[in-house]
Amino acid sequence: MPRESPEGPADIRIRNLPSDVRERLRKLKQVNAVLGGPTDYKEMVVEALRYWLGSPENKAKLDLAERMTELLRERLGQLQQEAGAKA
Repeated sequence: MPRESPEGPADIRIRNLPSDVRERLRKLKQVNAVLGGPTDYKEMVVEALRYWLGSPENKAKLDLAERMTELLRERLGQLQQEAGAKA
């Protein structure tokens, strides 16, 4: 189970990531060290997620996913009510 940290609910551990992602993060860390960017893996991942979520295309996908989740929850509630009424 991930440990609690002051920054958030879980530590990001590079060894838990797929090998290709680990290698990309290592290369990015080297580049960031030269350019003055973040060199902490957690900061790098958070920055990448901010960039990814910030694009209009990905915001639209995220909005669609949230709406579909709402609809699925509503439908699940209806099905549970119907099942409760039949029982």
